[in-house]
Amino acid sequence: MQKLYNQSGYSGVDNSSNPTKYISRLDKVGESALWQGIKAEMLSLLKVEPGNSIIDVGCGTGDDVRAIAKVMEFKGRFVGVDKSSTMIEEAKQRSAGSKLPAEFYICDAENLEFPDNSFDCCRVERVLQHLDNPQKALAEILRITKPGGRIVVVEPDYGSVKIQGSSQQVTCKLLERRCNHFRNGRIGMHLMLLYKRLGLVKIAMRVIQVTNTNIDAQHENFLVRKYIEPAVEMGVISAQEGHRWLEDLKKAEERGDYQHSISLFLIGGCKLQN
Repeated sequence: MQKLYNQSGYSGVDNSSNPTKYISRLDKVGESALWQGIKAEMLSLLKVEPGNSIIDVGCGTGDDVRAIAKVMEFKGRFVGVDKSSTMIEEAKQRSAGSKLPAEFYICDAENLEFPDNSFDCCRVERVLQHLDNPQKALAEILRITKPGGRIVVVEPDYGSVKIQGSSQQVTCKLLERRCNHFRNGRIGMHLMLLYKRLGLVKIAMRVIQVTNTNIDAQHENFLVRKYIEPAVEMGVISAQEGHRWLEDLKKAEERGDYQHSISLFLIGGCKLQN
């Protein structure tokens, strides 16, 4: 059986031939109206208060850490950790001279180097999909969260992706390969189970359905091509099939029949009080 797994670059940014491209991608996605709205909703679920200690696990360039620090008028402890030294270096550079009380550390989400009960709030955004053991990472996050503290996570479910407008046979092959591109491509739909398994309480979850109908939009075109190019390289489909698939999608859009959707899972919960 052919192996379809092909590790996402975000699982090993520092080993990439061009690690800074991941910084640019994070910036573009983070600036979108969709993700600005999701980030605001995460902040609302965290229920941060002045003086709280907050950690962002998989903080990337640290933009969310700085944003929360500003909302809280710099009153509290604001920490960002990421496995990538490239990301942490960028986070520190962006914070330099700002006088924001933000701390950034290179740290593995599955082995967080903080004492038990260190933080009032923890946020995790699009990180667990890239990990070998998301449950271990969540258990670590739970360990460093204070009793009663809030943990908010948002992750996609790549198994939920639907693309309408071309050959379903080719589409199924591409979607399967794309889901297996991530270490845990279906993590979104498992979050509720993991929260319950780890004993979190006051759990609230919302499924966000994201749908695109304009294939020529810059980011959408980039996403669609990411389905094709690796699949051709791995022999999942031929280059001719990939070209025909893309052309069919463009024609479908002209008819008003193109649609590309994915489900995002946003969940919040609290560590049980002692």
